[in-house]
Amino acid sequence: MRQNIENLTTELIRLPRRERLELVRFLLFLDNRSSDSDNDIESAWEKEITDRVRAVDDGTAIGIDYDRAMQKIEKRFIQ
Repeated sequence: MRQNIENLTTELIRLPRRERLELVRFLLFLDNRSSDSDNDIESAWEKEITDRVRAVDDGTAIGIDYDRAMQKIEKRFIQ
């Protein structure tokens, strides 16, 4: 299972930013059978995702260097 997750992660990293954000949104809201508490969490994530997409679109998002980001990802998922 761990290998499948790593393979999937590798593929997801290659997607364009907009497609990754859409996929995250889809996964977060996949299960609509949630409680009110979960709905609050989902609302917070919806706002966060919307804010992040808006920041990317507006050019105000603060990113990190690609190589540094990849180092962080590799450190987290390859160990």
